Amino acid sequence: MPTTHTYRCEAVAHDLTGNREVILDTYRAATPRLAARWARQAARRYACLLAPAPTAPYLRSAPLVEAEPDGPRPDAALHAWADSAEQYEHALHTLAAGRAYAITATDYDARYALCVYPLPVRRPSPTPPPARSARARPYAGVGRHRKPGRLLLDLCEVS
Repeated sequence: MPTTHTYRCEAVAHDLTGNREVILDTYRAATPRLAARWARQAARRYACLLAPAPTAPYLRSAPLVEAEPDGPRPDAALHAWADSAEQYEHALHTLAAGRAYAITATDYDARYALCVYPLPVRRPSPTPPPARSARARPYAGVGRHRKPGRLLLDLCEVS
């Protein structure tokens, strides 16, 4: 029976000690293109969440501190991956070949990963033609007095 793949897509945050993992998002894609598209959109979304604009409405009353210029920038790595056509094509070809693909970015506190795993799926077999029902033939008897052997012979078309 032929097999194909569906793709499990997930965004995961790991603490740097390796003791905790938090699944941030999951998605199931039917094709490699949908899985690669999800990874690109998730990379953009999490990049914006990791480094929001200081003028964002929800940050009005938050005390903001400027980060070190040479510190880790996971948002920049995610934006760079999402904006690269070559990286997108590489992800697409990797997934189409049936291999897993992951994008990782590290911050001071956590490692963020966008992972896409191919999952083998069996396609359903074609629907068999409906079996001929015993009721489709003339009724072989009434109630308890019916001869079961006669009905079996009718089904097998043996006389």
